[in-house]
Amino acid sequence: MDLNANNILSQLQEQLKQESLVKGIEDLNIGDIIYYNMDQADGITPKAGYDTRSKYVVVAGSKSNSKEVCAVLINSENKYSSAADWQAEQYLIRQKDYPNILDHDSWIDCTDPKELKVSKIKAKNAEKKGKLNAHDLETVMKHLKENDFVDTHTRKVYGIDKYQIKNHND
Repeated sequence: MDLNANNILSQLQEQLKQESLVKGIEDLNIGDIIYYNMDQADGITPKAGYDTRSKYVVVAGSKSNSKEVCAVLINSENKYSSAADWQAEQYLIRQKDYPNILDHDSWIDCTDPKELKVSKIKAKNAEKKGKLNAHDLETVMKHLKENDFVDTHTRKVYGIDKYQIKNHND
């Protein structure tokens, strides 16, 4: 590839990245997969020696004031607890269904939704990477509505309790 082609490619890649940046609450919908540089204030533990950790999260709801969203983490491993009730709330998503996002099969943790400030998501240049497919979204939302880990207050404040689960016959 010549230098001009490389320059054009770089410009297109930068334009696509700018278009994927979260600019506000209007860019965040239930089921959206966001790549976000999280810290301890977001409820995660960064790896040793780091203050932050980039994670994929799935938007599960938003506050009526549009200042915060509720999101669940996508983890590459599922070994944090062997408790049966905890394991039952880890939802497997397949890399083949999200080839432009995931490098391998991953787990959505439906036990610990994170409350994230939209202003911080925007300030940290979080990127919208895609959306859960309909089946995965329905299953995750069903877990969040029905499991014993998510409290009633969180469900109500973020509208999870009002999410209409559709019956799929697949």
